Amino acid sequence: MILYLSSTQHTNLLDFAGWYNSESEMPIKKMVGNFVLKQFIVYDMRNFSHVSEVVLDRIAFGDSDEEFAQAIEEFLTMYNPRISVICEGLLQDSSLFRSLLESGVGNIVCSTDIAEIQREILECLSEQGMARYAAKERTKKAGGRKTYRFDCENIHVAVLSSQPRMGATTTAIGLCAWLAAVGASVCYVEENESGILTTMAAAYEMEPAGGGWRLDGVRYGTVPAAEPVNFIIHDFGYQPNPNEKAKDAGLLLLVCGTKPYELPNSMRLLKRLDTIDAYVLCPFTHEAVKSDYAGILHNDFHKVLFLDYQPEPTDSMSNSKQYKTMMTKYIAGA
Repeated sequence: MILYLSSTQHTNLLDFAGWYNSESEMPIKKMVGNFVLKQFIVYDMRNFSHVSEVVLDRIAFGDSDEEFAQAIEEFLTMYNPRISVICEGLLQDSSLFRSLLESGVGNIVCSTDIAEIQREILECLSEQGMARYAAKERTKKAGGRKTYRFDCENIHVAVLSSQPRMGATTTAIGLCAWLAAVGASVCYVEENESGILTTMAAAYEMEPAGGGWRLDGVRYGTVPAAEPVNFIIHDFGYQPNPNEKAKDAGLLLLVCGTKPYELPNSMRLLKRLDTIDAYVLCPFTHEAVKSDYAGILHNDFHKVLFLDYQPEPTDSMSNSKQYKTMMTKYIAGA
């Protein structure tokens, strides 16, 4: 099946192919509207995981070129369709064109003449695909997901925040989900008194496992799993005076706010940990001021990363780039 995400301007662009009939050898499922590619991948693509071809009409997406290319890269780590991009007038020396090739997408429709566009679309959807562009070859992974090898055992990761409701739990759960998705064994340990784990177990219908629960390859509980795992993620939540357990973790993650009323709390926490290696993770920071806050918060011990919006705690994709940055040193052969 071909999934076609189209703008209203190009809603009939694939009609000439004659494949909308469900009896066709390669039927087309068309969705028309305005999309954000990353959000579509996170919330909707799971319903179309069976499709073999995805055609993206570039003007249907509100993403910037950089966001669009990055979302395609993440798309191809999660799913395994062949992607074609329709972007009329796209120049081969443009950054988007180069990024698409780097991501492994060589099916790029650039023409502006309708007859030529149709010819290029048929070329993209042929068995061979569009051979005129040298796209980077992607290594096929089982199930279409890119995975890594982790040789480490029981690496303790402490996640804490500079004030309540800052996102420590969302970050900890998201990191667990990403680690499990890319091949690591991992358990989440609730070290705070929020009680969210019981609520999540019911809401997500988690499977009971060894005094805790299991969901999508992650073991959740209030104590570490009995069996060894690659990573143990400790969710301390808000902890103004970090205890020794947090300080002694193999990896320390500090979720800190950058809004004017949040900065005093952030600075107090960083001061208490001023000589301890840590990643400072900042959510909800406007793009225009990220470099300013990176300069304020970064030092020899603290590396600053900015978190993207992650409305779903178990979403492994929204901050996958940041997660990989933090965990690269544990990836075998990286």
